[in-house]
Amino acid sequence: MVNLINMNDSNKMNTEIYTQLVPLISYPELDIRSDLEKVSQSLNGEKTDDFHIFREHVNKTELTKLQEEFTQLFDFTPNTCLDLGWHLHGENYERGVFMVRVREMLREFGVSESSELPDHLTHILTVLPKMDDSDRDEFVRTRVIPATEKIIKGFGEKENPYKHLIQFIHDVLKNQSTTQEVQT
Repeated sequence: MVNLINMNDSNKMNTEIYTQLVPLISYPELDIRSDLEKVSQSLNGEKTDDFHIFREHVNKTELTKLQEEFTQLFDFTPNTCLDLGWHLHGENYERGVFMVRVREMLREFGVSESSELPDHLTHILTVLPKMDDSDRDEFVRTRVIPATEKIIKGFGEKENPYKHLIQFIHDVLKNQSTTQEVQT
């Protein structure tokens, strides 16, 4: 697992990485390569194979091809969709409860919803830095990490650069959560 311990000061982890990940897991735009560089700089030279594989793929692939891949994987394939509540609860009542809770969090922290559902990974990553450390840690450990694990499983055994991106995000979340536990 990647270390990824970028501390702002002795008691606080760097939550900026969450916000930097949002454009990578959003529909690819022209500036995706500069967004990759921002994340790369946040890694402070630390090596992660998953990030490197995704970065190499983006750097050698046409934007329209990236957009097609993204749409196919995350919009048309339920097992790899980025709606965390679906992975946690399926179509059960609990998913609706989860989405209401997430929508309340988004409002509380002034995060605007996009065309995506409230439980979309982009919304979650945007709200995480705004949360209290202990609330964020619990939410990440009990909701976000289990959902990203299911997304990764949804790819199956097939190699895919986006699978590596989700694995990288999972590792960042897990490491930040572990880091927080160690600090308290």
